[in-house]
Amino acid sequence: MTVKPGILFITAPAFSSKIYNSTIQEKFQVEHYDLCSSNSEAFLEYLQKTFNTSSKPLSVIYGGFPAFGPIGGLTRQLLEDQRFPRQSLQCVVLCSRGVDGIDLEATKEHGIEVHNYNDEDQSTEANEEPRPGVVSDEVANCAMWHVLEGFRKFSFSQACLRSTGNTLHSRQVAAGVKFNSSKFTFGHATKRVEIRSPRGQKALILGLGGIGKQIAYKLQHGLGMEVHYAKRSRDNSVPWTFHKLDSSIYPQLYQFTAIVIALPGSSETKHLINDKFLSFCCKDLILVNIGRGAIIEQDAISKAIVNNSIRHFGTDVFYHEPEVENWLLENDECATITPHIGSATEDNFYQSCEYALSKALNACFP
Repeated sequence: MTVKPGILFITAPAFSSKIYNSTIQEKFQVEHYDLCSSNSEAFLEYLQKTFNTSSKPLSVIYGGFPAFGPIGGLTRQLLEDQRFPRQSLQCVVLCSRGVDGIDLEATKEHGIEVHNYNDEDQSTEANEEPRPGVVSDEVANCAMWHVLEGFRKFSFSQACLRSTGNTLHSRQVAAGVKFNSSKFTFGHATKRVEIRSPRGQKALILGLGGIGKQIAYKLQHGLGMEVHYAKRSRDNSVPWTFHKLDSSIYPQLYQFTAIVIALPGSSETKHLINDKFLSFCCKDLILVNIGRGAIIEQDAISKAIVNNSIRHFGTDVFYHEPEVENWLLENDECATITPHIGSATEDNFYQSCEYALSKALNACFP
């Protein structure tokens, strides 16, 4: 009798998934384990009790979005523990782009494939093909919102209105002037900055993968900005102005009123945005980060905000995530924060699940 491979879901999939409810149930022995409420020791004990090479070999781990983050990542120590069934494990499938919590060198040594989400590769076993570029599009929407907030300060104005319940009073509070019901305040300034239009302003995208391209497109066609991008080498398929992403870019930074970080987290990008980088930027800079929290050196950006040497900081990712730094929580005038929800839509939750499961099927049933 042929033994079905095992698939372990360490986070819940989209239970409405067509692939999950058909092929996965038919071809795999399905197990679920909530890694978010566990720890590494309990997880290893569970693996040892649940799987074995003879009757239930663990072939696939479905990591979903958080993957192994709740227990500190898929480390070499975890992988090489005698209780971890690495001999049978063929692949780990993720719904997210980020793989920084997985020791890729260790998984490669043990012949374990790691599949992260890729907008440009959308083949699935289902008859219905997911819409291409949905993750890039959703994250770009988040980035564009932060950029627009930097120029227009809508959220700050909303907070002032909620606190006053009066449109005239709220504009005066935002501007930092004493309330006078007989005096009109247009709303074109806050205590710190003037409200500006993004149209015609220059934006620089750091990184130009699928997400970076969508951000560039939205900033150009949605906000009317002039788009530039920076990466290691020129992308001849796009119309925007290229800058090489190395130290030669420093003298060019002064011209940009918006810089959006769309880079992966790595040793090369860690603290890329530091005191030196910011010293070359204009004082009216809107800096937005949808890459990884560690790309920004925290003291540098917090000092820039305190010293009024930066206009606005918007971020969907954080240095000590899931915790958020107090200086960001307390500053609603020149910082906008979203809880890492750039791609968090129902459409993406479903599509990324289908994509990950299709990779699991391809790995075990080529």
